[in-house]
Amino acid sequence: MKKRLNLDNILGVVNNVLLVILSLVMLYPILYIFITAVSNPVTFTNAVNKGKFLIVPQGFTMDYIVEHLKNKDIWRAYGNTVLYTVLGTAISLFLSITCAYVLSRKGLKVIKVMTIVVVLTMWLKPGMIATYTNIQSLGMMGNILGIMLPFAFSAYNVILLRTYFAAIPQDIDESAQIDGASHFRMLTSIYIPASVPAITTVGLFYAIDRWNGYFWAEIVLQKDKLYPLQVLVKKMLQNTGDSGNLFAGTVSAFALIIIAIVPIMIVFPFIQKYFKKGVMVGSVK
Repeated sequence: MKKRLNLDNILGVVNNVLLVILSLVMLYPILYIFITAVSNPVTFTNAVNKGKFLIVPQGFTMDYIVEHLKNKDIWRAYGNTVLYTVLGTAISLFLSITCAYVLSRKGLKVIKVMTIVVVLTMWLKPGMIATYTNIQSLGMMGNILGIMLPFAFSAYNVILLRTYFAAIPQDIDESAQIDGASHFRMLTSIYIPASVPAITTVGLFYAIDRWNGYFWAEIVLQKDKLYPLQVLVKKMLQNTGDSGNLFAGTVSAFALIIIAIVPIMIVFPFIQKYFKKGVMVGSVK
């Protein structure tokens, strides 16, 4: 018995050590970006050329971050990104919640068929050309609706919400129906309040996807005044556009990346508790 306990203790220590090492390996690239963004370019370049393992800034400076923040294009792109993220997440959540509610209903013969159709969209993708042609045919090129509507639905997120809704006791549902509650009333008064962790998790998925999106935004929007932050970052890092000469060098590039990722890093800790519960409970039930 003592040997068994000793073996378990040893395995626990080894497991914890491996997890700490793995965490450090995964976090170091993010730390490296922060280190580079606030380093003096000359000192940083010398340290890299000498093959140093960097864990602290090389000649601390905030000049490049401040220089980027003075650029009006960045603030306009920030506003666009916030708008697309908030509006896009709201549209996606509305579609996902209503679809998941319908799929969670019991006793309807068409539910299985509808579930299969939704799941098939996870594998049967239309492809880039078909998606572009569809957006163009609907007259949404150069319009924010072109990135809002075509990418507003995720089958994975719908299935996650559906499993969470389906886990709500049937007795509560039946009691609400006996009291004369409509489906809208049951959804807003029972299902949504009882599924806050899952909805928060799905909302985070959609928000991150919207915040980081740049490929389709660049193709569809086609106007500098409509571009989100990530498209502007991409263009500046490629030294294109009127402000391209301000953003040369690795330090400047990483400083711009920091400006783009900080908001998500600030928000995530506040909803982490919902994120963990939503993914685990919603996927297991």
